[in-house]
Amino acid sequence: MKIFRFILIAIVLFIMGIWLGRDYTARFLSDNYPSATVLEVPIPIFQISLTDHTGQNFKVRRLARKWSFMFFGYTHCPDVCPMALVDLNAVYHHLLEQKALVYKKYNVDTQFIFVTVDPERDTVEKLNDYVPFFNKNFIGLTADPDMIEKLAHPLGVAYMRETGKESEEDYLVDHTASFLLIDPLGRLRATFPPPHDPVQIAGDFQKIREKYADECCLPIESRAKT
Repeated sequence: MKIFRFILIAIVLFIMGIWLGRDYTARFLSDNYPSATVLEVPIPIFQISLTDHTGQNFKVRRLARKWSFMFFGYTHCPDVCPMALVDLNAVYHHLLEQKALVYKKYNVDTQFIFVTVDPERDTVEKLNDYVPFFNKNFIGLTADPDMIEKLAHPLGVAYMRETGKESEEDYLVDHTASFLLIDPLGRLRATFPPPHDPVQIAGDFQKIREKYADECCLPIESRAKT
C-alpha cells in the first residue's frame, strides 16, 4: 500500500513538473543568448523609493533612459556578493573598452546597481564604504525592509535570513545570485544566472540592447510611424 501511494505521488509530481516547466519556459524567448534568459513579457518596476549610497533618493525615474544591471546582495556576504561585484566590474570595463557603455543610436547609458537584502546592517554609510570599492560608478541602494521586498518580489528575487546563529548581529542571508537587466522603460528584460562569464554577459547584453532598442528608446510618436 505504501509503495502504491509513493508511486502515485511520484506520478502526480512528475505531471506537475511537466506542466510547470511548460508554463515557465513559455514565458521566455528562445533566442540564442548563452549567458542570459530573456523575458518574452518584461516585468515593470512600479513606484519605489530607496536611498543610494550617497544619501540621494532613488525612484523609478532614475531607471529611465538607461539600461541597468541590478544585483541583490549584502555587504556582510562572505563570498557570493564580492565575486558578483567583481564580475559586474569586469562587465563594466569590457563595455568601457569597447566604448559600448553608451548606446550611441539613442544616447542611452548603462548603470550598475547593488541593492541590499540586509537593510538592518547596510546603512547608507556602510554602502558608501562598500560599493565604490568595486567600482566608483556603481550605485548602492538601501531602504526599509518593506520597500526592498516591494522591489525584489515582483522581479523574482528571493532572500531569507539564516536562523540559529549565536549572535543576532552575526548572520548570513541566502539570496538569489542572478544579475538582472532592467530596460530604459524600467522593466525587467533579462536575467543572467550564475556562474557569470563577464565577457559573454557583455556580448549578450549588447545583442539584447540592439534587439529592443526601438521598443525601449524610440519616442512614442516615432514608434507609431514605424
